[in-house]
Amino acid sequence: MAAEDLVATYGDRVCRLATRITCNLWDAEEAVQDAFLSAIRKIDSFRGESAFGSWIYRIVANAAYQHCRRRGGHVAGVSLDKLLPTFDEHGRLGGRGLGLARRRRADRSTTSPRG
Repeated sequence: MAAEDLVATYGDRVCRLATRITCNLWDAEEAVQDAFLSAIRKIDSFRGESAFGSWIYRIVANAAYQHCRRRGGHVAGVSLDKLLPTFDEHGRLGGRGLGLARRRRADRSTTSPRG
């Protein structure tokens, strides 16, 4: 996959992920840039044991967390499992990650007292 294809395919989604982690668009964009450079340099290390999208998401998430630690910035207090989407065996985006706001509303409705 060419670098341009990688950015075109995953750029918007991974930027949203990094923004949720860093809580800051500027830091998120820097983390995504670092992550894409890392992914391009280490593309040969992708073993295919998981979907390619999952691999990219993990690299971006790690870069975002690392960026927050370097800056001493705030990291969102949300579990990474809730942020990362799932991919099917063909690398297509699955259910998790698509409806984060919907799941949060559902979580709140099940934990709120009913009157």
